[in-house]
Amino acid sequence: MTIVIEVIAGIAVAVVLTGVALRIRKLRRDSFREVSRSTDRRLMAPPPSPYATSKGFRLLDESGAPLVRPEPARPRLEPDREYVFSDSQMTPLEDVAGLSVRKNETWALSRSAHRPKVHVTTMRVVVAIVVVIVLLAVGGYLLKSSAGTSGSTTSTSSTTTPRTSTTWPKRFIAQSTGSQSATYDVPATTYRVSVSGALGATWARFVMGANSTLEWQGTVKLGSSESLDMTGKSSITLGSPKNATVTVGGSAVILPSPLPATLTLNFVVAPG
Repeated sequence: MTIVIEVIAGIAVAVVLTGVALRIRKLRRDSFREVSRSTDRRLMAPPPSPYATSKGFRLLDESGAPLVRPEPARPRLEPDREYVFSDSQMTPLEDVAGLSVRKNETWALSRSAHRPKVHVTTMRVVVAIVVVIVLLAVGGYLLKSSAGTSGSTTSTSSTTTPRTSTTWPKRFIAQSTGSQSATYDVPATTYRVSVSGALGATWARFVMGANSTLEWQGTVKLGSSESLDMTGKSSITLGSPKNATVTVGGSAVILPSPLPATLTLNFVVAPG
């Protein structure tokens, strides 16, 4: 927005400066014409002839009588010399220079006597184009500002879906226990179960879903672990639970006590 305002201001300043320059130029041209018009060419007398006696002073002799000044001899053609007058005769360089100077002076006077119509017309067209650009810029700015104002007054409604944050427990404690089973609530639909042979080898069986689909079964050796991503309800059966440690999502699962020979851990998704 600031750039648009600066551009408009620059164009306006350029238009004003152009108008002032044209006005000053016109005033100077008009003053020159007034001076040239005030001079009456009829009052201008040709310069005196160099062969005529000047009327500004008189020559007197010793007695005070007027002394007649002898008229200087006019240059005449020598009768014993042949002269050829022809239009094709080469003009001396001095005469050529004089002719060019007189031609330039005549051209300058003719240019000053007539207004340069092409130049003035071009300047008028340029000024008109600049004015149109300024008007279009101002109109676009006003339309944009009015559209922004109307858009800002329109009320919009949006529905925000509430998000629930799941707090993952540091350890899992059985919600219910049986003689050979324990049930745990998991606060997520998908979770990772790991069985490690911490104190010795143990046998493990992973099943998942309502149909108890077998995912993996086998022996977990001492120092090794087996991990699977489970979804929904799942069960882990341990052959030697005393040798195993179980984690869900990195949190320890507390096994019931006393431990039976075979233990089944049931994981269900907590409601809510």
